[in-house]
Amino acid sequence: MASLIKLSFFFFVIAHALVLLAPLVQSSDKDEDSLLQGINSYRTSLNLPALVKNGNAGCLADKIADDMEGQPCSSPTNGANILATSQTPLANLPKHLGKCKIDANSASDGVILPVCVPKLVPTLVLTNYTHQPQFAKYLNDTKFTGVGLGSEDDWMVVVLASNTPTGSFANAASSLVSAVGFGHFLVSILLLTRDFDYEEDDLFQGLNSFRKSANLPEFKKNDDAACLADELADELEDQPCSSAHYIIEPGNLPRFPSFEKLVKKCHIDINTTTAAIIWPVCVPDLDEDLVLNNYTHSHSSKYLNDSKYSGVGIGSEDDWIVAVLTTDAESGSFSGGAASLGTIGMFQYMAAVLLGLFLVLMC
Repeated sequence: MASLIKLSFFFFVIAHALVLLAPLVQSSDKDEDSLLQGINSYRTSLNLPALVKNGNAGCLADKIADDMEGQPCSSPTNGANILATSQTPLANLPKHLGKCKIDANSASDGVILPVCVPKLVPTLVLTNYTHQPQFAKYLNDTKFTGVGLGSEDDWMVVVLASNTPTGSFANAASSLVSAVGFGHFLVSILLLTRDFDYEEDDLFQGLNSFRKSANLPEFKKNDDAACLADELADELEDQPCSSAHYIIEPGNLPRFPSFEKLVKKCHIDINTTTAAIIWPVCVPDLDEDLVLNNYTHSHSSKYLNDSKYSGVGIGSEDDWIVAVLTTDAESGSFSGGAASLGTIGMFQYMAAVLLGLFLVLMC
């Protein structure tokens, strides 16, 4: 009887441990991962190589999915196959290419496939891609070797990339630009697309010059913080400069209604943001000198002089620029949500508890 009680107690603890751990291991982009696995299984069944994740294509898919968020499934974009040409129905495509640091020339042979499915039911989403002729023909094509996926609400966006210079979605800074063979595409897209990062690079260099003058170590770039800064700048895009009172200091609650959603989107554990500084500034036309003066000569410049801040992420949109200062300490590190130290510690703790119970049961 005692052994039966021990056994019941053991499985009771296991069941509750699984319930406690489930939210920790759930991926924020499970919809995309599920679809990628399904697409690659489909490709394997056709003796085609699996598609490899393409980071730049993934960034573009995310941006397009954000644009689709408020649109109904009856939108003509649903089920369309869109090429990155000057005739694209995606009005913000040139801006998104710049934001994702993609050379427009390296996207001309890629294809963008948006689908709308209520609640993104995995089987229905996969069926849309594998059984709709306008989509399946691209999945069956061996020239496509890479993929980026993004989702928002009921929308899923797949961006297929090739391993050719005109379909690789290569970085704008490193891609070889050819002026031959792109005709109207080259002229129109290059006129619309500009380098959206020069303001951020200027500020990064300016902040580090300021730090050096104060005998402090230079900031290192923090990619996760930069992702959040970029998303917050997008949120502020239509706000007037008169509302530039959004600075988020340690211990204060974020003033952005969608803050938690954006943190999750950037795969950041929200517990690792509490000691960071989120610092938006609005300057007409983002004049380089005025932007830097706003950071180095305001009352908040004390944060630039604080040696505990070691990293920075910067994003900009229109007249807004956002700097996110991070620390080496976990509470301000902007660590990934899927593998934060707190999560790892919880796994170790639960494993130890279960092992102890197992040993008790064996006695």
